[in-house]
Amino acid sequence: MSRCLQAGQDKDEAFASLYERHSPRVFGFLLKLTHSRSAAEDALQETFLRVYRSLDRFDQRRELGAWLLQIARYVAIDAFRVERKIKRLEERRASELPEERVGPGVSESAEGAERRQMVNAALERHTPDDRSLLLLRHYRDLTFRQIGEVVDCSSRTAQNRVGAAGRRFQEALRKHHPRAEEGL
Repeated sequence: MSRCLQAGQDKDEAFASLYERHSPRVFGFLLKLTHSRSAAEDALQETFLRVYRSLDRFDQRRELGAWLLQIARYVAIDAFRVERKIKRLEERRASELPEERVGPGVSESAEGAERRQMVNAALERHTPDDRSLLLLRHYRDLTFRQIGEVVDCSSRTAQNRVGAAGRRFQEALRKHHPRAEEGL
């Protein structure tokens, strides 16, 4: 980051190096958050565009990784809001069309796949904020201090928010998948 800030005309080259180093981690977070490769790729582009535009405002006392994930989280939440608006419009339009019959999906036989499906379904029911907190903690293994940096709060507040999101997640699993506690 300091190379980018001090690079002057070589700023693009320094930024490319920063991108190469940090984009896989940010992409992995976005992929888990969005559950869509194309959405994650779009969000990654937007994230690093915002980073590039904000380089001069970066506080070098902050952890770079946390700052990048914070921006990625905001980008993803913005995209979820837009997606939600589009879905509402599509649902409104679909409710005006005749109902189509959809056949049953192909069920996966492996227990692991079923568990992943339950977890993903429970995550999908949560707000992007809860989902991002759970992913930061349990997928990215960030500390509460690091999560606090990403979501702009104290480590204690981050711990409380992650705990509350976890309780809501467990409740969603129990509600929609009563047998989930046996296998998880």
